Amino acid sequence: MFFLFFLLTGTSVFSQKNDTLYFLNGDKVTCELRSFQYGYFTVKTSAMSTIHVKYDKLATIYSGKTFEIILDDKSRIFGSIDTSFISTTVNIVVINGRTLKYISSIVEMNQIKNKFWRRFSGNANFGYNYTKSTKISQGSFNGLLEYRQRDYLLKLGGSALISGESGIQVSRKDNIDLTGLRYLKKRWFVIGMTSFQQNTELGLDLRIQGILGYGNELIHTKSNQLLSSLGMSVNQERSADSTANTVNAEGVFSAYYKLFIISIPKVSITSSLMIYPSFTVKGRWRLSYELKASTEIISNLDISVSFDYNFDNKPPTATSSNTDMNISTTLGYSFY
Repeated sequence: MFFLFFLLTGTSVFSQKNDTLYFLNGDKVTCELRSFQYGYFTVKTSAMSTIHVKYDKLATIYSGKTFEIILDDKSRIFGSIDTSFISTTVNIVVINGRTLKYISSIVEMNQIKNKFWRRFSGNANFGYNYTKSTKISQGSFNGLLEYRQRDYLLKLGGSALISGESGIQVSRKDNIDLTGLRYLKKRWFVIGMTSFQQNTELGLDLRIQGILGYGNELIHTKSNQLLSSLGMSVNQERSADSTANTVNAEGVFSAYYKLFIISIPKVSITSSLMIYPSFTVKGRWRLSYELKASTEIISNLDISVSFDYNFDNKPPTATSSNTDMNISTTLGYSFY
């Protein structure tokens, strides 16, 4: 059902291809300009479907749509794009005028869509591994649904990892989280998150967690992005060997880094780290880390390899392991 919703919302029959890319060699392409990230414009054409165009191939651009435009001086502008007579530049059109910018100074562009359903984007990834010698199988799923507005972003994410041996469940790791970001000036943001977690390897039957934090986008270039935040967390835990619930207060430090290799096919490497020092359980601290590498096979379809590591020096169940590690390969579909 989750994946079907992705497919339904990802297809728009109302797309209008009235944007234009003007190339340095004199060619021009009429298309639907969707976004600009990591050095590439993502556009949809009638003849070639979705394609990616590197920024240094263009002389100028036209699009009447409204975009959030992030520049290399850390400023954010909301406006449309008009052509310029100066090669490799565009005019950014806002309510009270226009400003001339080199295309190379644009770091990212995200369309601010005027229809509710077109503001959604996301991805879904599936994976399955089986080893005959040990008769151990592993199934995995992770998905993300995003809703973008002018000054905030909502994200609904979910993941499941189930390992079994000859039909007997060995371990299970599940996570559902709802995250909201409110963008402030100079790349600062406020973040709030609610999550539901289960990890049988760490003796955790259920954790309900709420987080509130304050962060900054420290680096944002065409090939690198680094975000960091600090905050507070309150959670309620139930261990696998008890029906009693415990309430904990924790600090939260998070860091997210993405490296994009400007090439065809596209390659991206992401790394995320979250550290939770406890205020209510003396000496306890938790850590969650993920490293993921993805490459695009064809448009909207990619293959990923990810490594997950979780650590809890005082897990809810005394007999449980302190660590949990997983490596998985998934095939994924994206829409925007």
